[in-house]
Amino acid sequence: MIHFFYFVLLKFFSIFGPPPFLLFSSLLFLLLSIPLPPIVTLQFTMSLSPTYVQPVIPTEGRLGHLNQEQIEKLKQFWERLYDIFDGKTPFDQTAPSSFKGQARDEEGDGAPAQKSGWFGRSKSASETSTAPVAPRFTGKDLYKAFWKLTMMDHPDLIVLKFIRARKWVLDDALKMFLNALKWRIVERLDELVELSDVELDAKYPKFIEQMRIGKGYLRGADPLGRPMSVVNTRLHHKADQPAETIHRFTLYTMECGRTVLPVGSETVIVIFDLSNFGLDNMDWGFVRLFVQCFESYYPETLGVCVVHRAPFVFWGLWKLIQPLLDPVVATKFVFTRNNAELHKVIPRERLPITHYDGLDDWKYQYVPASEGENDCMKDLTRKEELLNERQALETKFDVMTRAWIKEAGGKNSDERDEIAKEMREQYTRLSPYIRAVSLYMRWGVAVDGEVNWTYNVKAEE
Repeated sequence: MIHFFYFVLLKFFSIFGPPPFLLFSSLLFLLLSIPLPPIVTLQFTMSLSPTYVQPVIPTEGRLGHLNQEQIEKLKQFWERLYDIFDGKTPFDQTAPSSFKGQARDEEGDGAPAQKSGWFGRSKSASETSTAPVAPRFTGKDLYKAFWKLTMMDHPDLIVLKFIRARKWVLDDALKMFLNALKWRIVERLDELVELSDVELDAKYPKFIEQMRIGKGYLRGADPLGRPMSVVNTRLHHKADQPAETIHRFTLYTMECGRTVLPVGSETVIVIFDLSNFGLDNMDWGFVRLFVQCFESYYPETLGVCVVHRAPFVFWGLWKLIQPLLDPVVATKFVFTRNNAELHKVIPRERLPITHYDGLDDWKYQYVPASEGENDCMKDLTRKEELLNERQALETKFDVMTRAWIKEAGGKNSDERDEIAKEMREQYTRLSPYIRAVSLYMRWGVAVDGEVNWTYNVKAEE
């Protein structure tokens, strides 16, 4: 009964906010004074499994490792996709169900909602304003969104992620993929990466502040080449910035993460640092977005999610989060109680000395934009030339793929692979004209299509 009361209480606080200090303190004291049943105690001591084994790079169903049956499935997927792009096959033209999220506070002044009432909760702009009319999409819209999504990646690599996520059931994979393309259009992700830090801050108040304090950032990679994203939850307070700013900052970091994925690596590591985490740091909007992104819009991208130093209060929240997770995604969560357990997941050489008792003498620092760093974007003539060059390669890949689909048997087309390589190289030349310089470019990590993490490793004492 106490176990049930505990989770109900946490759910109540997470929705309505904590009551005045004295009442909250007395309730918490009462709760902690009652012995917890064994099942709850076990959950609060959850830690890294002693049987944890470092993963290896998977090859099953991946590009370059497809069997004949999988190649045929890939061909069928491309054929159905082209029929939709060409307008031959009808499809659901409405926005994905998450479109309602666009009414967060985007049309407001961007200021955090003022607290009112006993529980400090007031209606947000999204609760009082009328939701925007959901757009409708054509095959051409999705075709354009598809090629913007590919960036420097092999197109097969992109679609295979969705096919694997739906266990090679093509109907399900196609529906998932189309929803992801529509979502990218609705979220205006292309615009997000085109804007400079200063422009993002002007459009989404306190955007730069998220980067300045190091609330979330990308740093280093594990031995498998998987980039690591660190989220410092203690630095997040929902009322400190507009909901739209956190939403955009999260998506911006996701898109930046794609630029630091080296060739041959498809997944990332996320470290949720819960040191000094409290209920005030909890943000259900962010949790929903995080889950939605890795399950629906960036599938097969989460390699492992490390929940580090989770405090007592977290486990009640975890009981509410866990049901939201896809079973496959849930298996990728690892819990580490201390730095020693974290070192079993990520080598000390790849972790900073500060916070994680690592060996890398590195400290996060936001490097602001420099004057003229995005001057390339002003050269519209050169930009147009490179966009035309890119479009020619896309058309060439389309022609080759349509011919490959009709071939009986055979392997994946070597000619298509060569074109994909050309597209990757060409994107490195196009990128400065369509993407603003990011923090990771200023760090010298993502430059000219190469990923260069450097570690200043100190000898173990």
